[in-house]
Amino acid sequence: MKGTGIIGNSVNLAAGHSYAIGAFVIGAFAAIPGEVTWSYVVFGGIFVIGLATIFLRGDWQKARGIDRLILFGPIFYAAPLAAFGTEHFTLAQAIASLVPSWIPWHLFWTYLVGACFIAAGLSVATKIYARLSASLLALTFFLFVAVMDAPGWARSWAHDQLSRFPPTLTLRELAFSGGALALAASLSRQSRERGAQILATVARYFVAIPIVFYSFEQFLHGDYVPGVPLNRLTPDYIHGHATWTYLAATVYAVAGILLLIGKKTRAAATWVGLTVLVVELAVYVPIAVAERASINGFNYMADTLMFCGAVFLLAGAMPREA
Repeated sequence: MKGTGIIGNSVNLAAGHSYAIGAFVIGAFAAIPGEVTWSYVVFGGIFVIGLATIFLRGDWQKARGIDRLILFGPIFYAAPLAAFGTEHFTLAQAIASLVPSWIPWHLFWTYLVGACFIAAGLSVATKIYARLSASLLALTFFLFVAVMDAPGWARSWAHDQLSRFPPTLTLRELAFSGGALALAASLSRQSRERGAQILATVARYFVAIPIVFYSFEQFLHGDYVPGVPLNRLTPDYIHGHATWTYLAATVYAVAGILLLIGKKTRAAATWVGLTVLVVELAVYVPIAVAERASINGFNYMADTLMFCGAVFLLAGAMPREA
């Protein structure tokens, strides 16, 4: 009887721990605002769909070596894109305020772009009408640069010539445009070889210029977050701290120059993409976990992953070297 009592107490204790853990998990998720939850849900959904597509289409079985890593380019690009589209609905007023004042119907454009981003993310992940989606995405992000980012950079230059973040944001959008353009080029090769080469070359410059600029920025400001050097210090809880920034800066410097001069372009883009992926796992995933209740925590993680996807898309559009 005494042994039975001990077993009973152990069972009750284990049950109590299970309830406590369950309550903690439920409480942790309950503390996450709806707009963050929806971003994660859409992000995860597109990510899973993209993974399924790779295997169901046989792409994973056909690819060999480092080419299997390049296969993740469309997923890394599409999942954040769709999540950002979701934010156009959950954070509509805040995003509408970014639309230039001379453009009418701010909310209309906010909702329209959000819906298009979600649809384009699904298209890129599934390869259904992906060339059309990629072409429109490249145009959209280029228009963002021309209409919003570049004028914002010019205004900031007039007020504060030392500010380095407006050009960082402008070049990030340019890289997003380049990644989509590279995907369109890689999907156009069979039918329009000459035109695809031109698109791929333009895409290479759209991605290479930000990479070279980011290299200098990361060498100069090692205490800021790596990959896409945004206006945020690397948190103290990140193991290695400035090591990741200098690692990214070094790879960016070498690979960026190779991309600019057109040498070993596929290998150079692949190494940059792999570096950004390592940075994503070492720095941005921990930030997203630590700040899971903040949309900013999600955006830092998703933004850098989308940049990683853009670079892998460029790698996929570059010619194979012997």
